[in-house]
Amino acid sequence: MKKVLSLVIAMVLLLSLCSFAGADDEIVKLTWATGHEGYVPADNAMVLEKLNEISREAIGVEVDIKYFTEDEMQLSINSGEVYDMYFTASWYNNFNSNVSKGLFANIAPYIQEWTPELYATMPETVWSLAKSSDGGLYAIPVKKDYAPESIIHYPARVAEELGFEIPDVIDSWDELTDFLVAWKATMGDNQYPVMLSNVTYGIDYSFDFIDRDALIGVMPGAEDATKVVCSLEDPKAFERYMTLYKWNSMGLVNPDAATLGFTAIATDADHQHLGFDLAWDHYDWSPTTGYYTKMTRYEGPFLNTDGVTGAMNAFSVTLEEDLPRLKKALEYQQFVNTNKEYRDTLRYGIEGYHWNYVTEGPCAGAVLKTGVGDYAPWAFAQGNYELSSIEVTQAQVDGTDPAPYLDQWEVYFKACETAPVSAIAGFSWDSSNVSAQIAQINAIKDEYLVQLNTGTGENPETLIPRFMQALNDAGLQDVINDAQAQLDAYLGK
Repeated sequence: MKKVLSLVIAMVLLLSLCSFAGADDEIVKLTWATGHEGYVPADNAMVLEKLNEISREAIGVEVDIKYFTEDEMQLSINSGEVYDMYFTASWYNNFNSNVSKGLFANIAPYIQEWTPELYATMPETVWSLAKSSDGGLYAIPVKKDYAPESIIHYPARVAEELGFEIPDVIDSWDELTDFLVAWKATMGDNQYPVMLSNVTYGIDYSFDFIDRDALIGVMPGAEDATKVVCSLEDPKAFERYMTLYKWNSMGLVNPDAATLGFTAIATDADHQHLGFDLAWDHYDWSPTTGYYTKMTRYEGPFLNTDGVTGAMNAFSVTLEEDLPRLKKALEYQQFVNTNKEYRDTLRYGIEGYHWNYVTEGPCAGAVLKTGVGDYAPWAFAQGNYELSSIEVTQAQVDGTDPAPYLDQWEVYFKACETAPVSAIAGFSWDSSNVSAQIAQINAIKDEYLVQLNTGTGENPETLIPRFMQALNDAGLQDVINDAQAQLDAYLGK
């Protein structure tokens, strides 16, 4: 399974030697490549200084965290650059693909022995879903909403003023249409209640993905829940595509959605809007949006491999040739996932500068940002989400807005205990046999997905058949056949 070029191994061994060379040989200097979407925290250097101060004293480790877009990450890997640790997911720095290429170390033989506190943070079910079909464990899942829940958030006071009581759970997006029409009537020109970018998060999370790059998986609840199909065949996703198309035709959606990146969407109080994302019951969007925000859930929780692999941290395969360094990297990740001071600093920045703890009232123990500095990395990419403190707004501290549920994680993980589990739990696909076909699929899919995810352009009833034809021409059936054969073998069929 290991296909890493000897040149890459030589390079990383050289980097490892260099990282140990210095005045203090007891301090291990690690590197961590993680993601961002057009935003690198400006205060990263000053926060790293504080983080390294904490980790040096506690475990004798310093870390240099580097931020990459998806394109930058792939360029780095393809050029032979190697980092000790990598953020990887089903949707970023594709986990299945990297395992198939042999880029990640198998930590299954070591994790329970070397880092038992880390292993104890999550139930055995989650670790099982994170494992590949060969029994290897090639990354650590981030303890977060690993049983996906798809939500829509909205300005609570707008709904109240217009007389709409939106339920906590909805069956169809179309249930919100009357609210959006009434809301649009209060807006001026060039203002829209639905603000979208070229990605609409959660729209296809009713599907049980095997691989997002290849657009394949299985359909939960289908007569044969282990039959590999294309995600475009999911009737729930189709209904949402049609609703977005309907909302566009009614003038409810920003017309430039297809050209915007996620970070381009306004989230200040002058641009209140409907938002789509993944979260969990009682999560509070107010600190992010800047106004009192509620949400409604339309899918989940559902425990599956795609959810567990939706945020993970892996280790370079080259560390298998340097077990003392691999052990130190694992110990560092254990520290990230078990030390609250380090975790809050990693997520929010420097206490007393970027943020402070609330010391009294119903928000006591939560984090209140100061508004100073520029530090907002992907919190979901870092480690144990439950360990980090809940963020609140000044209005919540003052009592103007309701306080958030500070026990939201306890409620969520309780729900995970009874959440439905995927029929293909534990299966991971080695896509190396059809890598050429997947490359062709990737080359064509964005053009179509942008239209579907924004409701712009052609009616999905005619667009999806054209999309499917293009995918089949690119070798989709070869991809499905390969995945089905491996899945059948895994299930013992």
